[in-house]
Amino acid sequence: VKQMDYTMGIDIGGTKILFAAVDKNGNILEKDIVPTPTLDSKQIINIIERYISLYLGKYKIIGIGMGVPGISDVEKGIAIYAGNVPSLRNLNLVKLFYDKFKIPVYIDNDVRVATLGEKWYGAGRDCETMICITLGTGIGSGIILKGKLWRGANYCAGEIGTLKLKDSGLTSNWGITGSLEAISSGPAIGTIYEKIKNNVPVEGKVNTKIPASIVFEDAKAGNTKALKVIEDAGRYLGIAIAGYVNLINPQMVIIGGGLADAGDMIFKPLLESYNKYALCEPKKICKIVRAELGNYAGAIGAATMVRHYLNKNVFWI
Repeated sequence: VKQMDYTMGIDIGGTKILFAAVDKNGNILEKDIVPTPTLDSKQIINIIERYISLYLGKYKIIGIGMGVPGISDVEKGIAIYAGNVPSLRNLNLVKLFYDKFKIPVYIDNDVRVATLGEKWYGAGRDCETMICITLGTGIGSGIILKGKLWRGANYCAGEIGTLKLKDSGLTSNWGITGSLEAISSGPAIGTIYEKIKNNVPVEGKVNTKIPASIVFEDAKAGNTKALKVIEDAGRYLGIAIAGYVNLINPQMVIIGGGLADAGDMIFKPLLESYNKYALCEPKKICKIVRAELGNYAGAIGAATMVRHYLNKNVFWI
């Protein structure tokens, strides 16, 4: 297998790390998923090193691309602050792995690399201007303008999870009460449901230990409290997306991440409030679609980004 060259995509999430060897057409040759260790950065680094070594042993890997949650300095390769993976704080990932393996390493925000994956090989293939939103442990987004990735003046663009939508409620990992991430992320849905069930006020921090899957199961079984929590999550997502569409005027909004798998239960209230608050003209041109690459958008985007860098293709503005 060593004849062809591959790139490696690593997608570091709040709950799991995804590894993939990807060919030049965006196809995954081999993949692994491991839970994200929560304790310290050493554990995360050890796991990543182990899988890089494993893939280097099997394939001719010409570079590594990484999707990192939160805010990173893309130029220097430093993970500055990841709300959902605090142990990554201020780590120079590029230097660390380059020094060890001596092959090129590139990083970007996890949702931005997923956006690139969807742009190059997924739902956004024919799209010039689009937004990609991922719903998971956190809520983030990536922006493509005229076919290029918009990172912002210092690589912070797209942090839609921090959008404050109400004055009360839970407080997110960013410390913002009533923000989109504190209403509609997986852990927020789980936390709100637990508090409502126990008749305690919906306040305090989002607790990542309560999975949203329980809420969806109960809602499917007809539990009205669970249904209300999910409806609220969808409704506020629709409000946020309408505002985003009114601001950016994209051709498409792609929605992915684990929560998108809940289907109609979340999409129905989302589309209802989106249709209510998006302006007529931008709404006319904008399609709201599900992501196509599933969990692997980030790994495919990160791996493909490496080829663009190595070929000196400027894919950002």
